[in-house]
Amino acid sequence: MAEHPGEDGYCYFNFTGFWVSPLKDEDPDFVDYAIQGINGLRGPDYHGHNQGRLLKYHFEGQVVTTYMDSSHYSFDDLYGYSLGYLQNQGLEPSMMKNSSHWIELSKQKCLEIQEKYHFQDEELVLADWLDDNQALATKVFCAANLSMELTLPSIKARANYKSMQEGDCEPITARDFAKHHYIKCLLGYPNSASDGAYLNVRACLLEGNHIGHFSDCPYSPDMSF
Repeated sequence: MAEHPGEDGYCYFNFTGFWVSPLKDEDPDFVDYAIQGINGLRGPDYHGHNQGRLLKYHFEGQVVTTYMDSSHYSFDDLYGYSLGYLQNQGLEPSMMKNSSHWIELSKQKCLEIQEKYHFQDEELVLADWLDDNQALATKVFCAANLSMELTLPSIKARANYKSMQEGDCEPITARDFAKHHYIKCLLGYPNSASDGAYLNVRACLLEGNHIGHFSDCPYSPDMSF
């Protein structure tokens, strides 16, 4: 990306991963994009609001809970919590009314991530980022004490996953999540801003480190269409 200044990385690497989908507007409505993302991931495994399995993550010395109403909630909820993008963590959907302001907020978060973790160039390879997606999901399952026994051996090896027995799997870390997001920053701040909008619109942090969704939250998008 340093060799292609001003290039939209999501356009340049369009759909190398299912989530690498470029924004279509120069002045995006991030709430609309967030709702599109939510609908795009809501498949036949959606159980309904708070009807999924209750997950209890052990993450960075904290216990965090959520309902896995759809399979992707297991990743996205803890990802949003770790980055501080959930409602009630300081960023609220009303801030998205000014898209340039929301992009600037995302830029500041990206700069803070790099200031904290100091990722080296060799850690920021696009092919590794794509390959790591399922490995990170496996580490999330480890943090929630969920079995991944049916996962491909190659993914297990990448995630250092052997079994759910104590010490035989590697739980996700805040640094893992930060690196995953930071590559989106490098691919263009509008893209990291869109990622943050998706995480924010759908979920919030509630009392007791519980992650709520939609009507549990101060803002709930209209999902009727």
